[in-house]
Amino acid sequence: MIEPPTSSAARHSARDLVASGLLDLDWISAQLGTLPESPEDAAMAVISTPDISPHPLFEATWLPGKGVWQAGDLPPSLWYVTEGPRSRLAPHPLINTERILEEHPAAREHAFGPLAWWAAHATRETPMPVRRTYPHLQWGEFRDSALRAAREWQVQTYLDANPGASQHVSDASGPMVTVLMSAQDVGPMLASTIAALQDQTLAQWELLVLDRGSIDATSTVATEAASSDPRVRVVLGSRTPVGRTLNRGLQRARGEFVTFVEPGHLWHPEFLARTVAVLRASGREAVQAFTGPDTRLSGELVTPDQFDLGTTLLRRRSLDAMGGFDEDDGDDVVERLVGRLRQSPSVSWAHPLVLVRSLATEAPTTVNWEAVQATPRVPGRASVVLPIGQGSRGTVDWLLAAQDDVEVVVVAARDRRGPHLLTSALADLLPAVTSISVPAGTRISAAMNIAIAHTTGDRVVLVRPEAQPSPGLVRQLSDAVADASVAVAQPLVLDRRGLILSAGATFPRNDGRLGLLLAGHPLSDARRVGRSRIPAPASPMVALRAETLLWLGGLDPAFGDVLGETDLGLRAAAAGIGSTLLVPDLTVTSRTSYAEPADLKMAMSALRSRRHTIPEDDTATLWHSAGFEVTGVRTERVSADEDDPDSEAVLLQQQVVRAIHGIDERPPRLRWTIDTAAPAGPRGERWGDTHFARSLAAALEAGGQHVSVDSRDARDRPSRDHDDVVLVLRGLDLVEPHATALNMQWIISHPDMVSMAELKGFDLVYAASLSWPAQVRREWGLPVEPLLQCTDPRYFHPDRGVPDTGPAVLFVGNSRGVFRQAVRTALSAEADLTVHGADWDEFLDPASVASSGVPNSQVGALYASAGVVLNDHHVDMRRDSFLSNRLFDAAACGARIATDPVSGLHETFGDLVQPFHDEDDLIRLTTPPYDAFPSDAERRAQALRIIEQHTFDQRAARLVADAVRALRLRERRPAR
Repeated sequence: MIEPPTSSAARHSARDLVASGLLDLDWISAQLGTLPESPEDAAMAVISTPDISPHPLFEATWLPGKGVWQAGDLPPSLWYVTEGPRSRLAPHPLINTERILEEHPAAREHAFGPLAWWAAHATRETPMPVRRTYPHLQWGEFRDSALRAAREWQVQTYLDANPGASQHVSDASGPMVTVLMSAQDVGPMLASTIAALQDQTLAQWELLVLDRGSIDATSTVATEAASSDPRVRVVLGSRTPVGRTLNRGLQRARGEFVTFVEPGHLWHPEFLARTVAVLRASGREAVQAFTGPDTRLSGELVTPDQFDLGTTLLRRRSLDAMGGFDEDDGDDVVERLVGRLRQSPSVSWAHPLVLVRSLATEAPTTVNWEAVQATPRVPGRASVVLPIGQGSRGTVDWLLAAQDDVEVVVVAARDRRGPHLLTSALADLLPAVTSISVPAGTRISAAMNIAIAHTTGDRVVLVRPEAQPSPGLVRQLSDAVADASVAVAQPLVLDRRGLILSAGATFPRNDGRLGLLLAGHPLSDARRVGRSRIPAPASPMVALRAETLLWLGGLDPAFGDVLGETDLGLRAAAAGIGSTLLVPDLTVTSRTSYAEPADLKMAMSALRSRRHTIPEDDTATLWHSAGFEVTGVRTERVSADEDDPDSEAVLLQQQVVRAIHGIDERPPRLRWTIDTAAPAGPRGERWGDTHFARSLAAALEAGGQHVSVDSRDARDRPSRDHDDVVLVLRGLDLVEPHATALNMQWIISHPDMVSMAELKGFDLVYAASLSWPAQVRREWGLPVEPLLQCTDPRYFHPDRGVPDTGPAVLFVGNSRGVFRQAVRTALSAEADLTVHGADWDEFLDPASVASSGVPNSQVGALYASAGVVLNDHHVDMRRDSFLSNRLFDAAACGARIATDPVSGLHETFGDLVQPFHDEDDLIRLTTPPYDAFPSDAERRAQALRIIEQHTFDQRAARLVADAVRALRLRERRPAR
């Protein structure tokens, strides 16, 4: 029994954990290997053991906002049940607490949070509250798989930590495992094989040497072994077929488990102990354990499709139920039994194990590549190879990329409990996922090679843990290597700010010293380059044809966490297999920097030691395509801590570039940055500013400009120094003007936040109002020009939908943390309201929120089909006549629009937009037959007028003309 701490606070915390219901005794027992005597003991075990979780749906490594609970004194499980309920955080990637709250309002009031409410009410058949894009999973099925994975993990980690130990050993005196050996004229190989068997850490075995009429010393050697070890038995026979001989052995078998050994094969000392432990823990029927260097005759790992019974442990009852081996004279009786085992629905397989010796030494060869090359491949299938990193929430999304033509082979080290158990459990439930367990300490490259040996597709995509998944990326990237001249394809690698981490490896001095192409530049620069050949990949995700990858022998284990893919590309080029292709229209975001300086430094040393033939670096032409010319090469120091000159650092060779001066071209071409207040990543996709900026960028690009769109997170990128114009879309953020660029500002919202001092720092200022610029000129004496917002007819057009076939009253927008006037008034008017947007749960019944957001490309269809579209403005926008972008978009669709009163509505939109002051007004506007609005034909005509006068193309033309004029004036000014 675990002695609880004497602290009353600790005892109270343990009671809280028990009371929460998030304490699964079976789950805790599976992780500990022992059953706690009481729930209180189980709670104290969780509290006192850092790497034990209380419930299959709680993992601290996936708990968002870890800094909140790590700053306190409570363990994460205690923090979650005592402090966490207020935050509604999801402590597991398969849990969506917002969905629980939407579907079960009672969960809002539960003292220990929505997950605890759900766990208290779930049955085996209850669907798990996963994200809506995830497949249907039942709680009972997932829990069974998770428990099985936890028991397997526990016995394997115990054996990892206690080499030579055995576990789950029966008290019975007879053998636990029967080992069958068919032997014919193999005398010289017997002694070493029997000696390896006698070295097994599990001692409860018997060996039946089935002598098939040998005429050499086979029977003599076997009999001598049997005389000194009673576990060895010799069964003499004639030269009968192999199947009949092995069946005779099965009839004499006394063990619960059966395995087969070929003369000359040398097993890993823990082969029997580990495979028995896994089957005992999981209750499964069969398991394969691939043994590492110096443990088989070949000294290498065998492959799944080279399946032999010498790497497999089976329950004897499974073989009995299948009737054993065929007894004809065919040479393939073993292969036929293997096929039946693989296809039998009654034989459940544990996830493959890998046993590798001497992990501390130089990484050994662990794959028999010649054997893997001989394995048949499935045409058209892409195989993803994924090593699991600690706490990666993207793990689930990668696994869910598996489908009929995409398989995922995930390899997990046993020292990472949470990710290991999740992937093992999901592999049971997702047919296209294979999970492989490798010992703690296995290097990533070695683990990936093991996974490569288990792939079946004719194309392989190698993924590092830091790469974030993206829908469709696997299939599209693997298609890029269909070209026989392409050996490796890599996507564009972005950081979390949306800036380029790597567009591939470059060798600007034509030696082994590395640079990262386009590092620090915006995505738009790479898109202008287009699909291009580069010297070598530098990416956490690459695709290769399987035949290329296998011929190259996979990743070189000398490369630990980085540059293994670069080495692959260089080897492929040197062998004449093909070049590396950059695919910049495909992007992958990395959760971390490209590599830690220490890791990159070691990998670059390994790269130089390989003395690769470096392809001629022609990346200067790629820079030219992006609008730059290369003027030199500099050595850039990348440090682990920029403030500490003594911190670990690595030297990269980066090309020095300058932008090609395009103002003298016809038409003039400038480099623009559009600065937005939106955050980077998925959150930014919910901001209207993001889509406004992209539409403006597309219009500018159509006019021959080079444009990048920066989130607020990318605002400080040094590559802005190359820009001619920085255009700030003024929203919530105050943005400092750039030191050298032409600084333009377009105020589209929140005029109260703009000061005179701010405006003075910009060369040109515009405002999305007809009245406010005149007020600023009058009061501040500053030249602000009116420039109304606009619409993008690619997405907003009257042909996007049929009027009055969609929602009766529609509002598309996020709550922004307030009960917005349009929505509040519509509810007071008892309108038939449909809302699409995020963060409404505080104000609305979840049933009335149709979705948390609509893709920008689909909003126009909603507007065109709605009865009435609602709109509102911030108070200062309403006062100063800043017309919202939603008005232009909905008007371009010919929608009926009801909005709060703003001056200038009729002058700009005619009768398409009608103001409301209260619920009575809104009832009048939203009640059919909508007498306040024009007919369908008239609304269509007015929509086309809006499109003619208020599109991003017109705004872009104005901005370009003004920017060129201002830059020309700047050029003509005498230097000071």
